[in-house]
Amino acid sequence: MGIRNKLLDFKRRLSDRHMYSIVLVVAAIIASAGIYQYKKALNYRNYVENQYNRSFHELVGYVENIEVSLAKGMLVNSPEQMSALSSEIWRKAAFAQANLGQLPISHIQLDKTSKFLTQVGDYTYSLSRKAMDGQPITDKEYAQLEQLHKYSATLSRALNSMQDDLYDGRLKFGELKAEGKKYFNRAAKNIAANKIENIEKEFQEYPSLIYDGPFSDHIENMTPRLLEGGTQITQEQARDKVVSFVGQDRAQNLEFTGESNGTIPTYTFSMSPGGQGTSNRDRRITIAVTKIGGHVLWMLDNRNVTNISLNINQARQKAKAFLDSKGYANMKESYYLKSDGIATINYAYMQDNIIMYPDLVKVKVALDNGEIVGFESQGYIMAHQATRNLPQIKITEQAARAKINPRLKIDSSRLAVIPLESKREVLCYEFHGSFDNRNFLIYINAETGKEEKILMLLETPNGVLTM
Repeated sequence: MGIRNKLLDFKRRLSDRHMYSIVLVVAAIIASAGIYQYKKALNYRNYVENQYNRSFHELVGYVENIEVSLAKGMLVNSPEQMSALSSEIWRKAAFAQANLGQLPISHIQLDKTSKFLTQVGDYTYSLSRKAMDGQPITDKEYAQLEQLHKYSATLSRALNSMQDDLYDGRLKFGELKAEGKKYFNRAAKNIAANKIENIEKEFQEYPSLIYDGPFSDHIENMTPRLLEGGTQITQEQARDKVVSFVGQDRAQNLEFTGESNGTIPTYTFSMSPGGQGTSNRDRRITIAVTKIGGHVLWMLDNRNVTNISLNINQARQKAKAFLDSKGYANMKESYYLKSDGIATINYAYMQDNIIMYPDLVKVKVALDNGEIVGFESQGYIMAHQATRNLPQIKITEQAARAKINPRLKIDSSRLAVIPLESKREVLCYEFHGSFDNRNFLIYINAETGKEEKILMLLETPNGVLTM
């Protein structure tokens, strides 16, 4: 049979409906395989991009923390505190180095940036060793810390600028990996290359060093003091607590959604008040009540806030009135943050005019009408005691003030109970002051005179927080 006859025979076979089906099936399989491979490649590319983004975001966070810790280091006045702070900087610098190494920019000459992170870690580690031997920090070493802080602030600003480009979609690390050096040669069009080159330029004058070689984390894994000796309530009793807490008008369509048996066992409820307008159509309120004692652990109302009409002082008044109405007496506001039309305000318990930072309550206030749209009392439930047996004050305020690094310009002072990482509480003098156009809080133990903690106040148009 000739070739022509074979082709005619194949055509006749192909005209058969059965053959058509086979061809269509084969074509569908090939197309499906192609789509599968395409999706697999796309998923892998997205995975790689997410890994790069994660490493970069962690790098930004560690560098920001290093900058804050170095700022605190310039005010440290005791070997013990310098040892703790230096060890912390050394650890964060190591993590920053590790994340920098995960980015697809090794072909860029980042020697100076990498060198900076290495020397920050090594230098502060040497200070830690020195402090552990009880040796004081010299003026020259303070000056070197100040220089390190200057460069860390520069690096932090540059990395944050790159992070903005990531958020806006102008920078994709996966493209750097795929195209390599050619990608960076387009300097005029390439944001990432320009940003990284600018970072390196900032470190051209970086000198060689000479050297030898918030209050909420305390609540984890503690026993809730407020619940000690309390009685267990039923689900129905917890439901009544919910209605009393949010008000009958908001407790519409209330339903039980589950329970938790963690450190603080709770019943959880949900409700949908509804309301007029699109912004409230999907509104839901979720709330958790402790099984022991029936205390509200947290409440969250997800309604949208669009028109802001209240300032922070008015929000504080609304929050304080709410706390008073719920039986939280003697609460003093401390720090706050505004976001998406909501003010989150921290409150701590006051005993004998002494602020008890462990007894923490957070209140969220909607800045359109002052409605309470969030509440959290975990710190208060974990730490609160009706009356604390406070230790005897053994040093005067004047003696405590003398323990402060003279670089700090002190504005005010008061007594405060603060939690330590060891979960132990200590009575301290809290000194508020300024240095290098930044505000700090320094805590001096009222029994021993030990410098216990240094916090930097982060003040922005949207709030005041501590770091």
